[in-house]
Amino acid sequence: MEYILAADIGGTKLATALFIKDGTVAKVNEIQSEKNDGEILFQSLVDSFKSICVNEQVNLDDIKGIAVGIPGIVDTEKGIAVFQNNLPWRDFPLAERLANEFPKSKIVIDNDVYMATWGEYTNRGFSSETMVYVTLSTGISCCSIHQGAFLRGVGMAGEIGFSLTDTTETTLESLVSGPALELKGRKKFGNPELTLKEMMEYYYQGNSYILSIVNEAVTALAKEVYHIIVFSDPHCIVLGGGIFNHHPELIELVRKEVRQYLRHPLLKGKEERIEASAYKGEAGLRGAASTVIK
Repeated sequence: MEYILAADIGGTKLATALFIKDGTVAKVNEIQSEKNDGEILFQSLVDSFKSICVNEQVNLDDIKGIAVGIPGIVDTEKGIAVFQNNLPWRDFPLAERLANEFPKSKIVIDNDVYMATWGEYTNRGFSSETMVYVTLSTGISCCSIHQGAFLRGVGMAGEIGFSLTDTTETTLESLVSGPALELKGRKKFGNPELTLKEMMEYYYQGNSYILSIVNEAVTALAKEVYHIIVFSDPHCIVLGGGIFNHHPELIELVRKEVRQYLRHPLLKGKEERIEASAYKGEAGLRGAASTVIK
């Protein structure tokens, strides 16, 4: 039997998984990401891969492909992790190093959002359609696929966190990301340990301040989604990432807000193309595996 190893590396956790080559997940493992030492981070990735294989009694010779999704700028052709804001890698030759550890396996590395986007795209049976995937968690970014190919630009396509909102000093990420929302809540309640999960509990209880900052974030998100619709008119816009996955009701709030902006008759109803992630928290892993399967 042939297998695939996949990894989704973020600033807080390193998730690895073993897939049967037909796409069936056999095992998922999660550990904390190393934030300071690049060599330790790499070794923890390798150890996690090998540990899964040992535990599932899979021979390394049967691993036909390894795919790793990482945040930030990735040179997919050379297999280099160029720059990751929350990881200790700078121009790190990730593909080469993995090939040394797993010489019989095909190695694929890419931006984690691109990996997740590909998984969502293929899960829907798309091949010639246009789809945009928006992820919201510790940051916000998006990825577009048109007729089965990524729209990468020169290298930073989809970094919508840099989009300006109502002023030239306020970026989208500073309004809607998890850390941005937590910062506002901590200042208001004088609690430096307040988490986004706790803030959302206040939101459900109807706290007026939390309602105001969440509604501000929803409005900013809806405007960005509206711009995506009028710019590229995709068949589907998927909203994923930790915040949307854990609070799917926010997707409906964004959809309702977008509906208000689609005033022209030719735009009516396009908000119905906004969907939740099919794979939720496993989007990165499943997408990574699917890049090898394809």
